[in-house]
Amino acid sequence: MIQFAQIEYLALILVIPFLFLFYGLSRRVRRKRLEKFGERALVEKLIPDASRGRGWLKIALWSLSLFFFAIGLSRPQLGARLKEVETTGVEIMIVLDVSNSMLAEDYTPNRLERAKLAISRLVDKMKQDRIGLIVFAGKSFVQLPITADYISAKIFLNSISTSSVPVQGTAMGDAILTAIRGFSLESANSRAVILITDGENHEDDPVQAATEAKNLGIPVFAIGIGTDEGKPIPAGNGELLKDKEGNIVVTKLDEKTLSEVVEAGGGAYVRAGNSDFGLEAIVDKIHDMDKQQYKSVVFEDFDEQYMYFFAIALFFLLLELLVGERKGRNLFKSIRSGNMKKLTILLLILFSTNVLSAQKERWDIRRGNRSYEKGEYQKAEVKYRGALEKDSLSWKARYNLANVNFRNENPAAAEQEITRVLSDSTGTGIPVSDASKAFHNLGNYSVSQKKWSEAVEAYKNSLRINPADMETKSNLAYAQKMLKNEQDKNNQDQNQDQNQDKNQDQNKDKNKDKNKDQNQDKKDNDDQKDNQNKDQNKDQNKDQNQDQKQNQNQPPKITPQAAQQMLQAIQNKENETQEKVKREKAKLYERQQREKNW
Repeated sequence: MIQFAQIEYLALILVIPFLFLFYGLSRRVRRKRLEKFGERALVEKLIPDASRGRGWLKIALWSLSLFFFAIGLSRPQLGARLKEVETTGVEIMIVLDVSNSMLAEDYTPNRLERAKLAISRLVDKMKQDRIGLIVFAGKSFVQLPITADYISAKIFLNSISTSSVPVQGTAMGDAILTAIRGFSLESANSRAVILITDGENHEDDPVQAATEAKNLGIPVFAIGIGTDEGKPIPAGNGELLKDKEGNIVVTKLDEKTLSEVVEAGGGAYVRAGNSDFGLEAIVDKIHDMDKQQYKSVVFEDFDEQYMYFFAIALFFLLLELLVGERKGRNLFKSIRSGNMKKLTILLLILFSTNVLSAQKERWDIRRGNRSYEKGEYQKAEVKYRGALEKDSLSWKARYNLANVNFRNENPAAAEQEITRVLSDSTGTGIPVSDASKAFHNLGNYSVSQKKWSEAVEAYKNSLRINPADMETKSNLAYAQKMLKNEQDKNNQDQNQDQNQDKNQDQNKDKNKDKNKDQNQDKKDNDDQKDNQNKDQNKDQNKDQNQDQKQNQNQPPKITPQAAQQMLQAIQNKENETQEKVKREKAKLYERQQREKNW
């Protein structure tokens, strides 16, 4: 497929028919002037060096030179912006534990950050495999669907924390089942699950889930992260996490459970170390599996072809200079003849300078791309900035500069550059298809900075241009989920502060009224007590004599058998009450077990 970057220069081709017309008219006028000197045959004998055909040949050569020169000015390009390629690899779904126990500091700086670093290094070395990411605690969800977009994988990896899953706990079985559902339909025997956790399962049966994965042809591998002696879990503000009973929680590596999981899943178990995490060793084993061919669309830059057309134009121009209008005319006289040749050379110099100046920007971008592919991001940034110095409106240079800024861990600068690319005021003229990708990248940059609202808006803009992009849809769903969690948390904190202030005011008023009522009640009680004591002393002897007289005259109302039955009924009621309390305690204990927050 060929396209023209500056198609307006093709309008020069329309000049060629007029050149032949003007040359024909000029020859006719010249012939009429010669006829004034005498008969045409006689005059031609007087100028034997004159040639009829060479003039038309020269104008034809000059027109061909102009034709190819116009094509060169329009910058023809070969290639395609998007190219479908076939790659061979495997699909790897990494299942990462993000429960609070992963904050234990038996690894540097903690278990979770050490695992993220190992995954990031693995992604940097990937070329043809596909990767997906599942995060889990008390529940699990897809953080990143299966993709070959390694840049997006690193963006979403960096945004993972223990708050990524609102429900705490460790539900390994649910996470494995979520990973099974996350693989693409085209993969068959080229799928694998890598479980990264400390193995403290509190919720379900991971062995059964691993067995189901194995039955589907998906081996389950595991990396245990933790120590046998265990470590306490930091809870912030220098405190340690405690259980419901107030005891400090110590999280240990449960290798027994992980070994049972990988045995049921047909995989292998590796214990993570501080220096060698073990992830690459497992991936090497996965690569021994049958690999699947995948079709993917990759970005491919256009190849400039203008220089070939300029060379052809120069060839015809030199050939036209070598051909003289008269018979036997030498090269130097031919070059000196005619102002048209001088004008052509001048135009060639002027336009070529313009195109070459613009092409220097393209050369800098190409060199920057080569440095970017080698991982030399600092050098790539220098080249892209050099391209912008030559052409400040080059959206390609600015687009690539945004990507390299993100690679240099400067997402704020990346966001600024990609925003300028998408701004209408810069006049960059970015194509619609590339604008969709630019909005997608802008959303990724916002996610890395946890700007959930901006990320949602960027993904929506990308989908407005390309509604069929499934990756953008998935990223949008994740950003919307995190935005909702953030809003719910802010609302909860706000309500908690309001309730706390309200309770403080109510307690203050209540204490004030209570003190007042207590003083009044104390006074009334003292008066009442004096009256009661006085009346009690007065009536005590009278009541006592009456009670003794009544007791002597009345027979007992309850028999021993009835009393025994009453005692037995009371005992049965007490047993029922104790059983009910035991059941409530059992339910409370079970609920506490489910509500473990590590």
